Amino acid sequence: MAGSYQVVPNYYRRAHLDHFSRYRSPFYSATFELDATALKAFLERRGLAVYLNLAYFFTRALQAVEDFRYRLIDGQVVLYDELHLALTVPAPGGRFSFCPLRFHPDLDEFNRLARPAMERASSTVTLEGGPEPDYVYFTALPKVPFTAFTHVVPDDPAAGQPRVAFGRFREGGGRLQVPVALLVNHLYIDGAALGALAERAQAEFGGPR
Repeated sequence: MAGSYQVVPNYYRRAHLDHFSRYRSPFYSATFELDATALKAFLERRGLAVYLNLAYFFTRALQAVEDFRYRLIDGQVVLYDELHLALTVPAPGGRFSFCPLRFHPDLDEFNRLARPAMERASSTVTLEGGPEPDYVYFTALPKVPFTAFTHVVPDDPAAGQPRVAFGRFREGGGRLQVPVALLVNHLYIDGAALGALAERAQAEFGGPR
């Protein structure tokens, strides 16, 4: 069930949204690295799962950049109050399942609720959950040190859910970098918002709390 939102009658990017609405596939991708040295050490000290919490802290960054919470519903621009997570998790037979998770502002409570949900999702194969507009889709390729990545593009040209992939960590100069591949919709997201997200995500990864 989708969360709450407010209608935005005077959306500041309405001309840009209308412009890109004429495109059959207005999606585009960006791949960049984040310094995850402090975050990985923090998670190891706390005994918290790395992939799950990379997604959690990245979602916190997405929440903070308002552009990533805009969607188009019945021709109206709306702004969701918060975003939630849907992760791919390992499943039997070398396959994967989808695991939808509700965001919680408290890190410990989020992890407490997420662990059994991920265990259930990993016990079978399910490809349902998290289709609502206020979700962010995450996947991980921990053995792949990618420098570029192409996500599957949605059929719906108005879909606004960001799609995020994390790759294999890269060590160098005493620092730990993680590649991030992000698919966004140009209806809602321009380069300025991407830049704001990259800065906010680095702040989240560099000073976890």
